[in-house]
Amino acid sequence: MRLCREDGEVLRPVEFAIQGARRRNWRCVEHPEASKHRWVRRIAGRSRSFMNCPGYTVPMARKRAKPEACTLCDGTGWILAEEDGVELVRRCECAEGVLRARLLRQAGIPSRYRHCSLENFELWNPEDPTLAKTLRAVQEFVDLFPAGDKGILLMGAVGTGKTHLAVAALQQIMREKNPPVHGRFADFTALVLEIQMTFDGSGSSREILRPLIEADLLVLDELGAGKTTPWVMDLLYYLVNTRYLEDRVTIFTTNFSDFPRGQSESLTDRVSARIRSRLYEMCRRLELRGRDYRAERLASREGGLRL
Repeated sequence: MRLCREDGEVLRPVEFAIQGARRRNWRCVEHPEASKHRWVRRIAGRSRSFMNCPGYTVPMARKRAKPEACTLCDGTGWILAEEDGVELVRRCECAEGVLRARLLRQAGIPSRYRHCSLENFELWNPEDPTLAKTLRAVQEFVDLFPAGDKGILLMGAVGTGKTHLAVAALQQIMREKNPPVHGRFADFTALVLEIQMTFDGSGSSREILRPLIEADLLVLDELGAGKTTPWVMDLLYYLVNTRYLEDRVTIFTTNFSDFPRGQSESLTDRVSARIRSRLYEMCRRLELRGRDYRAERLASREGGLRL
């Protein structure tokens, strides 16, 4: 096997491995019809220089070991089972695990919240009884799913743990419940922005809403945040109403209360009376009345820091 540069200089494989880290204008002498071979270069002194040219026979890299096949299904993803004297074909546990992992990746959960679980939800303020009460209610919702006929409406000021609890419930259900649950997470503000970006004809608002409508379990975070046009509000009503009519379970979080103080707006003011009316029937209302965890707990941990 010989290699040369475009200027005709012939190099041995070792020389190619060294110089190939700096230059990429190489071609295969023995296979000139192949305009490009995939060269994996030598980087930072590591012995990873090799080529996949069919004429190259000197092994210069280890082959990736194939994962061991499942002992139950032999890698097919299906197993034979007998029930009442009848042989059935069922999904293997290994295939189910792969499916759950894929569904979680497609759920749209932000990386910031992927660590959230009900176990690591911190009851940080002993003076706030709503933390423990809401945690118990969310755990009950998870345990009963999908038998429960209502979702959850988590209400409270910023930093009270609404999104943590909502994502924790979503992830636990998607990991544990059978059959595997198709779940989705959507931020209300981002959703409104995506819909508004379709005004110029660059996309379809119906296509944006379809995966949220069809999800077995939807988390709609920060309901009522941001400014919306009447047209966008009609589309959001379409989302909520369709899930309402199809009896699909939804978890909502919002910073707005039904009983605002002072000049603050209520949730009804933000999302319209017809959407709020459906939420009464769709969801169990849970309110967190504590203080901002980020402002108090996290700030106190940095109290000794001076910039």
